[in-house]
Amino acid sequence: MKTRPETTKGGATRGRILQSAIKLAADRGFADMSFQMIADELGLSQSAVMYHFPDKNSLFRGMVETIVRHNHETVDALSDIADDSGRRLLKHCLGNVLWALRYRESDAQVLILLYYLAGRGEDFAALFSGMIAGGRERIKGHLLAGGREKLFRVADPDAAAALIQDSLFGAMLHAASSPAGAVREEDIERKLRLLIASVTGWKE
Repeated sequence: MKTRPETTKGGATRGRILQSAIKLAADRGFADMSFQMIADELGLSQSAVMYHFPDKNSLFRGMVETIVRHNHETVDALSDIADDSGRRLLKHCLGNVLWALRYRESDAQVLILLYYLAGRGEDFAALFSGMIAGGRERIKGHLLAGGREKLFRVADPDAAAALIQDSLFGAMLHAASSPAGAVREEDIERKLRLLIASVTGWKE
């Protein structure tokens, strides 16, 4: 059986570097964060940090991969084998916004930063586009399942997935950037139910 990279000593160090980078970027901004800051926080040499990430672009890619993994873990934790496709889509959307709320001072700040940087460089734009495309595919999967289960009436699953993803991303940015306590979970769920019903015709 192959060892997962994050369970090796090098993988564990890489994970610690990424968590430190996410924290520092959220506190100070990515531009002002340095490899030396990460090294100082973790008790490593700067060269040890740069062994894993030779430049800030590779570091940022790793940060985005980390927050996406945390996002998927948050969303997947809501799943229930007894759910129909309507509930699965609702929980997918709800989990994404809850992730932005719960990680609003760390991971979600990297999401906001990526959104900002996407218009300022091809590498960042590609990262952002890949993340959005992945989200749309997950939503499309739920929509297609809802069609098979006769719960959704969707003529164009790609267009519907894009509409839901765009609305969802806006909700995530709002949750991540609003003052603490300003966004309530019950309000989020109510609005997401209305969104899904309006796009799919879903009746719970």
